[in-house]
Amino acid sequence: MPSQAPRFRPPGWKPPEPWATSKGKSRQQRGYDAEHDAMRKRVLIEEPWCRECIRTGVSPPRRTTIADHMRNRAEGGTNVRENYQGLCDPHSKAKTAKEAARARWRKRNAD
Repeated sequence: MPSQAPRFRPPGWKPPEPWATSKGKSRQQRGYDAEHDAMRKRVLIEEPWCRECIRTGVSPPRRTTIADHMRNRAEGGTNVRENYQGLCDPHSKAKTAKEAARARWRKRNAD
């Protein structure tokens, strides 16, 4: 006997695609090579406190753990220093979620 009621699936329903867009590419194939690693190290040294914590007034600001692309690579961002910012993990996850939502919206409206 089933433990759950059957789920309604409208005609044409397909399961969602995996979140990751890398399609099996390695981090080096996606552009995160030794040059990126050196830039990440530089950002973490130059910006020890999360830029978003400082901007929003979080007191005390959290330590930078992520060298984030301000304009992400999928939307045309580059690996130049001016496109990097230091973020803490919570702010990085929030920004990534917003970027993923934008990507889903673009994909949905492109079809």
